[in-house]
Amino acid sequence: MTRTILIRVASLIPLVILASFVTFWLLQLTETDPAVVRLGDDATEEAYELYREEIGVNDPFLVQYGSWLANAATGDLGESWHGPDQVSELISERLSVTISLALGGLFVAVAIGMVAGVAAGVRAGRPADGMITAMASSGQALPNFWVGILLVAFVAIPYDVFPATLYTGPTESVWDWLLSITLPSIALGTSAAAAIARQTRAAFVRVLHEPYIRTALAVGLSRRSILYRTALRNACIPVVTSAATLFGTLLGGAVVVEAVFAYPGLGNLVLVGIQNGDLPIVLGFVFVAAVAVALVQLVLDITYTIIDPRTRVS
Repeated sequence: MTRTILIRVASLIPLVILASFVTFWLLQLTETDPAVVRLGDDATEEAYELYREEIGVNDPFLVQYGSWLANAATGDLGESWHGPDQVSELISERLSVTISLALGGLFVAVAIGMVAGVAAGVRAGRPADGMITAMASSGQALPNFWVGILLVAFVAIPYDVFPATLYTGPTESVWDWLLSITLPSIALGTSAAAAIARQTRAAFVRVLHEPYIRTALAVGLSRRSILYRTALRNACIPVVTSAATLFGTLLGGAVVVEAVFAYPGLGNLVLVGIQNGDLPIVLGFVFVAAVAVALVQLVLDITYTIIDPRTRVS
């Protein structure tokens, strides 16, 4: 197991480097002048040039990226172009909010999607299967922000149980924290739940037609035992595989959902950074998101080896 984890970690490092390199390159194409962003339009040309030299934007592209990556590996994501604040500090202040929301959305997606997918797979070809599949198709078409607005209008405001805009951290109150992320997590995870439901249904139907399932039925094992112990475990494999990709999607979608619920997460920070041309903040967000996705991928890879021992490296 230890060797498997080390191999997974080694394979995820290039993902983080590739994501940061592509983002760094794309941000170079914007031609945003950090000196103008930091010093304003009234500074002298000498002041502009001095600041450019100070932060190294006059260096060749690969030198700039190498220097940034070396600093990022130590946790230094640079300084915001709009002030003396360190990007790593700005992100760390808001990271827990966005991660909580993304994990909450992933939980909602997996929980609802798996239950709906299994229910449809067990009843494949029946009216219930068609209804669940139609609902899943409709759910995939629902924008996250639209679901969030509906939840605020028809759940948060009328019933005053789940807060519409107030975020409470888990260190203050675990119960209040769960209440505060419930509606945003549902809004974020709805379309992902629909995708998982369709995937689980397809995997479940495929597994039920495998020879070993028919053999188990023939020797007299109970249908319930076969469905929920053997078939379900094998049907979970593709869902676990795609969960890391879904987490990356949910992390990006959290930016929009945070705006709907006015949450103090990375979404607001990144949007302001984009509007103000503060590229270090945008790059820092992409780097942290890539690391978070890589870590989730590592956890899910370990889960995959538990579900399917054949994938373990001896």
